[in-house]
Amino acid sequence: MMESISNDKRKLFKEIGRGLLTLVPALAAAVIILMLGSEVYLAVSAVLLNYYFAVGVGWVTSPLVGLSAGLGPVYLILLLVFVAIQSSLFVSVNYDLLERFPLLGRLFKKTRKKADDVIEKHELAENISYVGIFWLMFLPVFGTGPMVMSFVGRILSLNWWKVWLTISFSAGVRYSLMVILVYYGFF
Repeated sequence: MMESISNDKRKLFKEIGRGLLTLVPALAAAVIILMLGSEVYLAVSAVLLNYYFAVGVGWVTSPLVGLSAGLGPVYLILLLVFVAIQSSLFVSVNYDLLERFPLLGRLFKKTRKKADDVIEKHELAENISYVGIFWLMFLPVFGTGPMVMSFVGRILSLNWWKVWLTISFSAGVRYSLMVILVYYGFF
């Protein structure tokens, strides 16, 4: 039966499977949070709800919410960095599925092809792109979260795992600095 499935469908199933694998770390984190006990549920829930649903400012105000809910600074940094890393991983890995949409997919492929041409012509373009993604992710500006920057990196035809590592490092620096500044009263 598998032989009757075309190569396109096999590739699609492979991409879907790879996308589902990105959910494994999130499930592991959920199990760890459940094992920590009920005193952590409210604080973690408040941080996650604020992070995802406070449009435009959630990632800026999440350190304030987490510290005021009683999370320690180290746990809060780990939680925020994990959420950013997980979001980036999901978008980076599943970008290929976006190119399968009828209208937007053609636009994404066209933009990606132009980016390939620029990277081939100019040797430094790829490195400058990674530096740009790092700084845009690091700076707390509207629209520069991990999901958006992962999408930008992938549409610029950059390697998914290098984009993910760049955003992971940037998130670590960003949230460590933000939580430390809030914890010591500078923000």
